[in-house]
Amino acid sequence: MTHIAFFEPPWAVHNLRDWEIRGSYKYPSLLGDLSQKAQVTLLMRDLPPEGDPHRQRLERDHGVTFRRLASLEDGSAPAGELLLADYAAAIGELAPDIVSTLNGRMIGFNFALARAARDQGAEFVYRIAGNDIATQTAVLEAAGRPVTGTALLGNLMAQERFAAEAARTVIVMGGTERARVAPLVSDPDKIAICRRGVDRTHFAPPGQAPGHCTDILFVGRNSEEKGIDLIEGAAAILAAERPDVRITIAGDFAEREEGNRRYLGFHDYDALPGLYRAHHGLLLPARSEGFPQVVMEAMSCGLPAILSHILFAEDFGAGEGACLVDLDARAIADAIIAWHGDAAAFAAARDQALAHAARHFDAAANAPLYHAALLGERV
Repeated sequence: MTHIAFFEPPWAVHNLRDWEIRGSYKYPSLLGDLSQKAQVTLLMRDLPPEGDPHRQRLERDHGVTFRRLASLEDGSAPAGELLLADYAAAIGELAPDIVSTLNGRMIGFNFALARAARDQGAEFVYRIAGNDIATQTAVLEAAGRPVTGTALLGNLMAQERFAAEAARTVIVMGGTERARVAPLVSDPDKIAICRRGVDRTHFAPPGQAPGHCTDILFVGRNSEEKGIDLIEGAAAILAAERPDVRITIAGDFAEREEGNRRYLGFHDYDALPGLYRAHHGLLLPARSEGFPQVVMEAMSCGLPAILSHILFAEDFGAGEGACLVDLDARAIADAIIAWHGDAAAFAAARDQALAHAARHFDAAANAPLYHAALLGERV
C-alpha cells in the first residue's frame, strides 16, 4: 500500500485553538477515507497527548499514525540546511512513497521538504494554500520591514519556484492561484485545483431566507493582508449613507462595538453555521489569500460574497453569487449599498451563491479529487 507522510505544524499547549481547528475538522475533512488507499502518517515536532480526543478520532476513523519529528520549527533561510537535514532523516527512516503537507505551510518548509524528498527518492506533492509571498510581504511591510526589492523576496521567489518545479503535483485552492503558479513550472498540467470543501449538512442556509441585506460579516484573522482597514473604511461610509447597515468582524478580535461595527472573537466549528445564518452577506476584501474556507462555508449558508477582484477573478463569473470589487473602501461600500437598496438583486445573489456552493463546494465531491491528486491518479 502507498505510504504518504504529511509534515505538519506541532501541537502546542499554548495554542490549543490551532490544534482544535486542525484536529476537529480540517484534517478529518481532508483525509476522509484516504486510509483505504494509503498508509497515512502525520509527523509533528510535538504530538498531541495520546488521550486527546482529536488525535484519537484521527487514529480511529482516519487510519492516522502519529510520529514525532525531530526537527526545527523554523522555515527561515538561515535554518534551511538544518531543516533539510531533519526532513531527510525522517524520510530516510520512514521510507514513505509520497511526502506532502495537509496544513499548507510557508515556503521555507516546503522548499526543505522538496529537497529532502528529492534526495531520499520520495515523491513530493506541493499543497499551496495561498500566496505566501504576498502574505509575508504585507505583514512584514506593515511592521516597517521592507521586502519589495530585497534579497529576502528574491530568496522566497526562488524557493517557491524550486519547490513547485520539483513537485510531482502542485495542489492549489483556486483559479487565481493556478494562474499565478503556472509560470513557475515547466508543466502547468501538473497543477490541480483541490479545495477542501464543506459539509453542506452542517453549513446550510436558514429555514427562511432574509428579504433584505443589512448585516454584513467578515470572518478571519486580524492580519494586515485581510483588509480590515478597508472594512473599517467602508463602515465609515455606510454609517453616513446607510445607517441601518451593520458589519460584524469576527476572528481573533477583542469583543467590542464601535459605531456600526461589532468585533467578535473566535467561533468554533459548531458555532460557525449560526454565525453565518445570522448575517446576510460575506465581506472579504483580502490583499492576499488562497481560496478561503469561509467563502465556501458562507455561500453554503446562503450568503453572497463581496470579494477582492484581484484574488477571485479566475474563480467567479457573473451570476455566481459573488461581487468582485477593487481594494477600495468606496467600492466596497457601493457593493453593500447595491444589495441593501435592491431586495430583488440581493435575493438573486443569494440564490446564485447557494447554487454555486452546491456545484463546487461539497466536501464529499472534493475529497476524491484531492486524494487522486495526492496519489497521482487520473480522475
